[in-house]
Amino acid sequence: MTSSKPNWKKSNWVEQLLILDARLTQQLTLPLESTWRGWAGRVAHLGDGPMVFGGLGLIYGLGWWADAPLLHQTVLVLLTLVLAAILIVTLVKFRVRRRRPHPPGEFVTFAYDVYSFPSGHAARLAALATGVLFFDVWLGLTLIGLALSVAVARVLVGVHYLSDILIGLALGALVACAGLLAVKILEFVL
Repeated sequence: MTSSKPNWKKSNWVEQLLILDARLTQQLTLPLESTWRGWAGRVAHLGDGPMVFGGLGLIYGLGWWADAPLLHQTVLVLLTLVLAAILIVTLVKFRVRRRRPHPPGEFVTFAYDVYSFPSGHAARLAALATGVLFFDVWLGLTLIGLALSVAVARVLVGVHYLSDILIGLALGALVACAGLLAVKILEFVL
């Protein structure tokens, strides 16, 4: 059985932040009887892997159908950014091992999902939205709105702390920026 204690040495200010985070999260979590909980649950699932990868696959297929090689390349870059974000989130989740604020129930599909920090949904969608922002501003802004909505919904249904989604969003955006910078450097060098 894995310990629910984080692997870092807690200082007093870290403990205070974690207490504040837990209080804010508790205040934001919708009660089970809330009429908004069903809506929040549906929005929270929009960042699921099958939705993200299915969407990228659909766009890739449309690019093939329309004979648009640039669209294929763009989708492959976006896929790489999302996969990089997932890899980093997974490594951090296993290092930190922070338990979710509430039992995840329907929201967990894999064993590592018992850990909440950072939010994989937030990181995945932030990486996608940030990547798309470099190719199409309006679509990127729309996806940023989606990423924020999904992240907030994950807190509302009680499967993430507020800090989980904030760090997840930041991590996904940073991964995408670093990846796109690497692509630009490679284009310049080659």
